Amino acid sequence: MTTATPPAPPTAPRQLPLSRLGHLVPPLLDGQALVALVGLTDDLPWAAKAAWDIARIAARDGRRIALVDMNLERPALHETIGMAPTEGIVDAFEYGVSLNKAAHEVTGVFFIPAGSDTARAPELYAHPRWPKLQAGFRSEGALLLVFISLSGLSQLSAVADGALVLSPDGVGPSFTIGRDIPLLGVVRDRWLPAASHRTPPAAVPLPIVVDAPKRRGLRVAITMLVVGGIAVGGWALLAGARESLVPKPAAPAPAPPPAPLASPSSTVRHPPPPPVVRDTLGWTVQLAAYASLDKALAHADRLAADAGLPTLVTPVRQSENGPLWYRVLAGSYATRADAAGARAGLWRRGVVSEGIGDLLLAPYSYHAPAGVSLDSLRRRGLPAVRWSNGVILMGAFEAPDQATSTQAALKRAGVRANLLPRMGAGPP
Repeated sequence: MTTATPPAPPTAPRQLPLSRLGHLVPPLLDGQALVALVGLTDDLPWAAKAAWDIARIAARDGRRIALVDMNLERPALHETIGMAPTEGIVDAFEYGVSLNKAAHEVTGVFFIPAGSDTARAPELYAHPRWPKLQAGFRSEGALLLVFISLSGLSQLSAVADGALVLSPDGVGPSFTIGRDIPLLGVVRDRWLPAASHRTPPAAVPLPIVVDAPKRRGLRVAITMLVVGGIAVGGWALLAGARESLVPKPAAPAPAPPPAPLASPSSTVRHPPPPPVVRDTLGWTVQLAAYASLDKALAHADRLAADAGLPTLVTPVRQSENGPLWYRVLAGSYATRADAAGARAGLWRRGVVSEGIGDLLLAPYSYHAPAGVSLDSLRRRGLPAVRWSNGVILMGAFEAPDQATSTQAALKRAGVRANLLPRMGAGPP
């Protein structure tokens, strides 16, 4: 008598908690040319933030990365990055706008927004250019990340090399993407299944660089990455282009959730604490620059003591062999608009004269190791300041390769520090 062998249970998709994306994502994307970032959640801002973090992680070692917002029904990535709506992929495919014009280089990632509203989304998903773009990225060793819905992915004319599902509460073990697309993993809030309501993690550090290698030509002016030229009439991404960000209008604050009813035995009703929204706080305001580290640190200390303003000091060389200047950078904000509003507040309070302060996107800072004192770091010539959350930070850099002077100073001082994006609670 032959006994039938029971089918093997389905293998659960690999879980990728937000707190470990920096370690888990890079090997999954190695060798891929087109990867879909599929949002499976009603919390679209959460999914957009996860997609943006994945793109920045993929670009951290100098690989050429493009991120396209193909969530055409509900575009969200431009808001996450802090950009106003502008021309994008819809305008390129429907109206012939150059993708060179639509692409924005932001912290090492070439971002292409959704662009204009369209009633022809299925035609854009099925456009014959996608397989050609995929082939172009593969031939250049570059990576095209597409932020897309599951229904959009099912209509995409190119078969993605893999997919990452963005779902804060995870998916079931039998979930599949379909179309023979490998499911690389599921990005979620935590390892364990979520409870009846989701609480953001205590911190979301994204390791960027330890002893960072130089980016491969990313900052070379006028150098062009030509990818899939036959597909889009000569799509060239300018590798040296700086971000072009426009302040977005302030969004209305969401209504607070209703307070739960107290139990009969309760004597005092306490409203629930407001949710803490973690974000990348990359924008800052440059208030001054000094040729002396001591003067820059003294200015930063005065701002922290007198105005309650957390301030960073950043060593920057104006040229390869030029002297070091020490920028004094005030505050840390999620968007350019937030930084502009904070600068206006400094003017009103008389902290600085009106007209002083340049807005700067400098998301990376060295985080000092635990147990090291502020004074000991400063005695070693390091631009250390104590941040508002108690962490000791050193500098704020527009890109990892701008941190080479501080990295060299850390090596001379025998201090190991990680270059990380500044994370924290965004504006209420």
